Amino acid sequence: MIRILLLSALAAMATSQEEEVKVEEKRRFVGFWPRWEERTVDCLGGTTAADCVLKAPDAAKERKPEDYKCREEPMPQEEFNELARNSTTRIACPIGCEPDSDLSVLQKVPHNNHKCQKYYTYGKYRDNGEWYLWMTEPCRAAITTHCRFKDVSMGK
Repeated sequence: MIRILLLSALAAMATSQEEEVKVEEKRRFVGFWPRWEERTVDCLGGTTAADCVLKAPDAAKERKPEDYKCREEPMPQEEFNELARNSTTRIACPIGCEPDSDLSVLQKVPHNNHKCQKYYTYGKYRDNGEWYLWMTEPCRAAITTHCRFKDVSMGK
């Protein structure tokens, strides 16, 4: 019986030490990789700016959807953009990335929605230090990107 207790105690100590090593390894690499946070603007539930919702599931600082309201604004008309020629407005949504952060590539859901073409009917831009994701008719989708934060020293 004592032998079983000793073996159990040793196994628990070994597991605890392994977990400490894993935590220490993570700490060691934190300074080498930037911190990324996902942002999704989901407009699948309707057709107006009020129907769009910001989702930030892994944000270090809570991002409440009610604090990030989408707006309707004039759609810039570009001669090359045949897809949005009939669109006079677009929906633009702030995504709560820091002003000096970078964004990753954009992804849309549903992926096979041919009405949503990057740079033509949806995209990203920066205005007054805030990043926005935008979309215009005929595109309605959930657009996802990732903010790269510069609060990690990158190994310095």
